[in-house]
Amino acid sequence: MAGSGLELVTPHGPAGVAVLRFHESTRKETLERFGLHEVPPGSVHLVRPSLDGEVLDEGLLVACPDGSLELHVHGSPALVERLLVGEPSARQSSAGLSLEAAALARVPEAPCSAGARLLLDQGRGHLRRSLVEILARADASQATNLLDHWRLQRFWLKPVRVVLVGEVNAGKSTLFNLMIGEEQALTSSEEGTTRDAVQGRGSLGPWPVEWIDTAGERDDAPLAVERAGQEQARMAAAGADLVLRLLPMDGGQSNHPSPSLGSSLPSPPEVILRSRGEQASARRPSPDAGVALDVLDDPQGARAAVARCVLEALGLPGDWTRTSGQAALYDKSQAEALAAFLGGDSSPLQALLDISD
Repeated sequence: MAGSGLELVTPHGPAGVAVLRFHESTRKETLERFGLHEVPPGSVHLVRPSLDGEVLDEGLLVACPDGSLELHVHGSPALVERLLVGEPSARQSSAGLSLEAAALARVPEAPCSAGARLLLDQGRGHLRRSLVEILARADASQATNLLDHWRLQRFWLKPVRVVLVGEVNAGKSTLFNLMIGEEQALTSSEEGTTRDAVQGRGSLGPWPVEWIDTAGERDDAPLAVERAGQEQARMAAAGADLVLRLLPMDGGQSNHPSPSLGSSLPSPPEVILRSRGEQASARRPSPDAGVALDVLDDPQGARAAVARCVLEALGLPGDWTRTSGQAALYDKSQAEALAAFLGGDSSPLQALLDISD
């Protein structure tokens, strides 16, 4: 599509990687549009293309020897379409909509049925009625209740993001395939098999989960593409809700520090798992060395153990439900407005209610 400044050069449809080429005539404008910069010829750079402030993906910006410029991203058809068309998502285009209209606009992107039902309820006006009561009565307890539920309900609208990290052959891809229920990631005893962040959707009880398998950590990666994959793994882990670090069953320790979102932001919580992996010893670790998994010989037990770790680490109940017809927050801006109200400033909350269809 000429208007986007990018052209898809790999086949259409789902794929591991999609390659998009920049149109030479609009190259500078397109780079700026996605928050990217020109790179030297013959170089490869890990980038995070964004649009209107939203990071779309982590990929590679490749300056080819012939002078052309390519963007290599995950081959999700939805992502590729977004890059080609460049239109705002349903969430972005909801700016200026009423609470009801904005909720209904987000129903198609709900990751689970519980999230869709929550949004449909707010489309019928339940959140508006609750916020009107909070303002009219200066009801701090009702505001606090909505915020407490938001801490959990937000994961019905944006899946829990769990990133698997660890050294090569720690068993990350084997565990990843187990948790999503299909063979999506390649597994092999050869070091460096996983060189890209592979994503897959699964669920733990009522909670949708986005699992991300990453390149193995090692200090002497021989290929630039593997080193780029390891940098991509660090970026994915820094944006996770939870990091699961797989270490070998023989009690070895990781030499790689936990990822950080920046000096002013906390690192995501991390849980250590001890796995047989593809080559690791089957010797059991000491009880305080991490949760022991045997994905190969006891996959059901391993899956149950990982599920417990994830839910406990994030404080998510395994059987939590909500009553149909209740008010619920469905956007971070609403939570921030309620927090401001509890702090004595009701203007952001009033602004949400002032928008009507």
